[in-house]
Amino acid sequence: MIPVKDVMTRNVITFREDTPLEEIATTLASKRITGAPVIGSDGHVTGIVSEIDVFSKKGKVARDIMSSHVITVSEDTGIDEAARLLIGERIRRVPVIKNGKMVGLLSRSDVLDFFASTRWTCNVCGRWERGLEMPERCHSCSSTDIHLERADPGH
Repeated sequence: MIPVKDVMTRNVITFREDTPLEEIATTLASKRITGAPVIGSDGHVTGIVSEIDVFSKKGKVARDIMSSHVITVSEDTGIDEAARLLIGERIRRVPVIKNGKMVGLLSRSDVLDFFASTRWTCNVCGRWERGLEMPERCHSCSSTDIHLERADPGH
């Protein structure tokens, strides 16, 4: 299992609950991101604000427009489980929490980058395949001696 902490974004753009709407819109547009966590005065994630919230909801600050139902994962959650959560809940990102505080963010782009840049390779025959989970065995020689490696560019 590959833990989320090995794949997540650590330098996360966040907003305070009192961040003005104009600042949120400008930041999302200039950073070319679709949303970000909202952090309360106690340092905990209190919401997520997205580009859709910015132009579809009425309000003056993050607290007014954010989605307060926040789905999170721990840093030890497997990337495969987190990917299923993103798909199943139809969300773009999940804050990664350790001891009640956000330590990172996992987005669908992070999962895609991992998928595109790694592969599971059989140590016996050299056959490889892409995936979020290690295969139980090699589909070519049935070996269980498989390791994760960075994919060659273009392969």
